[in-house]
Amino acid sequence: MVNHQLPPALAGDERFVQLFELLDENLADLDLNAMLVYLVDLVKPNLLPVLADQFSMLDEAAWLLAESSDARRNLIKNAAELHRYKGTPWAIREVIRLLGFGEITLQEGLGNQMRDGSILRDGAHVHGDPGSWPLYRVYLERSITNDQAALLRRLFLSVAPARCRLVSLDYQSVAIRHNGLARRDGQYNHGSS
Repeated sequence: MVNHQLPPALAGDERFVQLFELLDENLADLDLNAMLVYLVDLVKPNLLPVLADQFSMLDEAAWLLAESSDARRNLIKNAAELHRYKGTPWAIREVIRLLGFGEITLQEGLGNQMRDGSILRDGAHVHGDPGSWPLYRVYLERSITNDQAALLRRLFLSVAPARCRLVSLDYQSVAIRHNGLARRDGQYNHGSS
């Protein structure tokens, strides 16, 4: 008479048994597939843009940078957290990880550095300009195309703090191999954008 889902403490009371049976009859006709859409790993790839639109991700550069369905699924799953921490260095690093670009080094506050031997005179810092405190530079661990660099710049405008300005995307430490995969057709540049 009593379904096994009712706890033993409530199964002895006839009122709860009747309430459970009434609820079971009413809820049996509900289609639960409408709620399964938020199990992002099970959604078909052609429905991912619909979910991205619900999380305000469709018009962002991040959606355009996500080239695989796995990267798009990761963006959708982490959209709420990215929106929550928007404007922090963590959000910049996390969105780059989610898109599959790997780890980055974020260099903040390019000015007002002390001459104590901790920095090199390699052009990475600004000397004598007190207005350079909001500047930042991103060092990537893989090379990117010029199209990806333009989209990353757009992405950083929406993810980085509004007071900060991106100076460059730097991937000079990552060599582009001369193995025929990267052609000299203007798709890549020489390591900085």
